[in-house]
Amino acid sequence: MNTIRFTITREDVYDKVFATSAYTARARETMGTPSGITERMLLTADDKRIIDPMIDGSVNEIAGEIARYHPGSSVGITGDGDGAGYQFSIATPVNYPAGNADKLTGCLESYIANRTLQNWYTGIKPDEANIFAIKAQNDAMIILAMLTQRTKPTNPTNNA
Repeated sequence: MNTIRFTITREDVYDKVFATSAYTARARETMGTPSGITERMLLTADDKRIIDPMIDGSVNEIAGEIARYHPGSSVGITGDGDGAGYQFSIATPVNYPAGNADKLTGCLESYIANRTLQNWYTGIKPDEANIFAIKAQNDAMIILAMLTQRTKPTNPTNNA
């Protein structure tokens, strides 16, 4: 067994969540959604205390899924405040593609952001929550598919 380790910072998640909520609110306002609703859709730094538990919950959900298929995997919280992050440690077979760790990091960030936005929009604009629920579900499927990839086994006794 091998273990891949990487960290996703809370700041990276904030950046994705804030940017996505800003683009979404702007697009909906252009489509005619009243500005009172689009203002509530927009997440800002003032909302960090509100969304932190949503982010933590999203991390815990995907960590549970990963551990279900890769026993011995774990996620720990590192640092505190804005410097906090999530240290992923994923147990993988020896023939797991080493290059997948970087791709996996991006997919996990996307899942965490989409799941957080789903939770945020549930009370504000449920139709938007459904959109982000689907995106998070797709991200989870991609993550789990990436974790099942293996490199082609080699036969060290075959010198052909």
